[in-house]
Amino acid sequence: MAKFVSPATAEHALRDRLAGIIRAHSNRNPRSAVAAIGPSEVGEACSRRLAYRMLGWDKTNDTSDPWPSISGTAIHAWLADAFVTDPDNWLVEHRVQVRTGLAGTVDLFDKINGIVIDHKCVGATSMKRATSSGPSEQQLVQINLYALGLEREGYTVNKVALAFYPLGGSLTGLHIWIGDYQPQIALDAINRLDLTTNLVLMLDPEKHPERMSAIPASPSSKCSWCPWYLPSSNDFAVGCPGE
Repeated sequence: MAKFVSPATAEHALRDRLAGIIRAHSNRNPRSAVAAIGPSEVGEACSRRLAYRMLGWDKTNDTSDPWPSISGTAIHAWLADAFVTDPDNWLVEHRVQVRTGLAGTVDLFDKINGIVIDHKCVGATSMKRATSSGPSEQQLVQINLYALGLEREGYTVNKVALAFYPLGGSLTGLHIWIGDYQPQIALDAINRLDLTTNLVLMLDPEKHPERMSAIPASPSSKCSWCPWYLPSSNDFAVGCPGE
């Protein structure tokens, strides 16, 4: 006689199978395996998280949900297809070298008006924050680094903009933030990145893992999303205790 499986058990089993395959494929995605620091990370407030990233240490926190990133990647690809048909007005998914060792991909550049645009696909909480408080410092650093890279290629950049697309909602919920291009924001961020790099080289956590604790951290509610977050950790070679 066949073993009876309750509908709820069957649903959970199928859910876990699907989610497991999605997570595994997401982890194999080249975007998930990139080792070099990119413009989207340079503005990260926590220097210790940047240090872990630079060293490429094994991640200890696998609780993050890849679905928002998967959704965002799919939307980015669709948007690229929509704008690439008009190359006279738009530069789409353009790779820029901000400087040696620091490169990134500009989502969209309005060549006529000189506006660098970055697509952000966000949930309800992030959308509320964006509409009430504007972009985060990390987002400002990212978009101005892209602008600096384009300027160094010879493009005229006047403005920077962030387009916030609702992950759960309609296109009428699209929120646009636009501001002046501020190269000093990008230059200051590069300087901070260099200082963090030099500190990592001086402390040499690869040989002396305990010295990772000497690299300044910026504990916040974002800690739980950090790949190297490990609550109550006393071994910084394994993970950071964060808050």
